[in-house]
Amino acid sequence: MTMLRWGILGAANIARKAVIPAIHASSNGEVVAIAARDRSRAEEMAQETNIPEVLDDYTALINSPNIDAVYIPLPNSEHHRWTIAAAEAGKHILCEKPLALNAQEAEEMAQAADRAGVKLSEAFMYRHHPIVKDVLDLIHGGTIGELRVVRSTFSFNLTSDNNIRLSKELGGGALMDVGCYGVSLARLVTGQEPSAVAAIAINGSSGVDELFIGAMRFENGVVAEIDVSIRAAGETRYELIGSSGRIYVRHGFRLAPDEEGEIQIEQQGEVSRIFTEPVNQYQLMVEEFGRAVLENRPLRFPAEDGVAQMRVIDALFKAAV
Repeated sequence: MTMLRWGILGAANIARKAVIPAIHASSNGEVVAIAARDRSRAEEMAQETNIPEVLDDYTALINSPNIDAVYIPLPNSEHHRWTIAAAEAGKHILCEKPLALNAQEAEEMAQAADRAGVKLSEAFMYRHHPIVKDVLDLIHGGTIGELRVVRSTFSFNLTSDNNIRLSKELGGGALMDVGCYGVSLARLVTGQEPSAVAAIAINGSSGVDELFIGAMRFENGVVAEIDVSIRAAGETRYELIGSSGRIYVRHGFRLAPDEEGEIQIEQQGEVSRIFTEPVNQYQLMVEEFGRAVLENRPLRFPAEDGVAQMRVIDALFKAAV
C-alpha cells in the first residue's frame, strides 16, 4: 500500500476548508469517501471537494473495505463513540482536537485503538509547522537562557448564538475549542505534564466558558499561562520568556498555507527575526500520519499524548473559579 485511503466522518467546515484539501495535496493520501448525518450535505461537499463516493451513514463508512483511515471532525461529544467504533472496524483514526470530553473518554479511546492495533492521534495541526521545530531548537539551544514562562492567547468573537461551540452538551466552550492549543504548546515546549493548575472561567448565558484564563506550573519551574475566549476580538499568539531573552510568535497556531512564519527573538535589547517559508500545516499533519500508518512507524503524537492532554484540561476545569 503506497497511498492511505481516507474516509471523512461528517461535513464540518474544518474538513471542507482545511483537511480534505490537505489530503488531496498530500503525497501519500487520497480521500475516497465521505458520510454525514445529512446526506445532502455530504453530497454537496463531495462535489465541491472532489470526493468520489458518498456513503449512507457513519457506520457504512467505517465498515467500508475501501477505507484505511478516518478523519473525525464531529462535535466533541461524538469523538468517543465514533473513534471507538472506527477502531473496532480496523480503521486508523485522526481525530479533531480536543480528543474527547474528558480524560476517561480519551483513555477508553486509546485502549480501543490499542486493542484493535490501529493508530489514533489528535489533530493539532500547529505541531507540524516548521516554526514549532525552530522554536524548540531555540529553547533547547539556550537562545533565551532557562525557560521561565510560556504565554499564549487565542481568541475570536462568535457572531452566531447557534454555533456548536456554545453548546455545553456538545462539548463547547473556550477551553475545549481554543484553550487546548495553549495547553498543548506548554506541554510540548516543557516536555512535562503540569504539577499544579489554577484557572478563572467566565460562563455565558450559553452555559459554556466563553472566556478562560488558566495557569500551569511544571516541575522544572516553568509557568504557563493561557488566555482564551470565543467572545473577544480575534488574536492568536504565543511567547516564551527565558532568563536572558524572549521568543514571540504571532499567528503561531493558525498560520495560513500562504503565510510566512515569523519568530521574533529579543535578547539584551536587541531584536532578531527568523522566517519560515509558507507551508500547509494540515498537509504536513496528514502526511506524517500517513507515513506512520503506511510504514508502520510509531506516531510522534500517539493516543497517549491525547489522554495526557485531556487530564490537564480536566484539571483546569476542576480548578476554575
